[in-house]
Amino acid sequence: MDNLKILIERNATEISRLRKRIHETVRHRRSSAQQNDEWIRACADFHARYDQLAFPGGYFGAPARLLAGDQTTTEAALCFLEVRPYFFRSGYMYQELLRKLKRAPLTSEQKARLGQVILRQAAWKAQRATSRR
Repeated sequence: MDNLKILIERNATEISRLRKRIHETVRHRRSSAQQNDEWIRACADFHARYDQLAFPGGYFGAPARLLAGDQTTTEAALCFLEVRPYFFRSGYMYQELLRKLKRAPLTSEQKARLGQVILRQAAWKAQRATSRR
């Protein structure tokens, strides 16, 4: 479990690095053909690696695997929610994984872990609402 959490954190850092590279190269893409090629490579690298980096085992198809009861995906999803990584589209992924996990077949230990995630999210929302007043 800890190794999976470390992997999720490292992958989030790599996604952010790849996305930053796109933003750094986009400014100069019209300067020369070489600069444009560098921007194209940055975009291609990001898109080619995103699925595997975003979620262990790949994100596309993960929600369906969760509902089907795949335990490897369930563990990865729980770790993802516990780590709450920050990268491009991670908030959307968090919400979708949370919704799917609520309907997925879980062990009693997994239900307890999910309950802790839900409590943490509720506390965060309450704090946020209080600070906005």
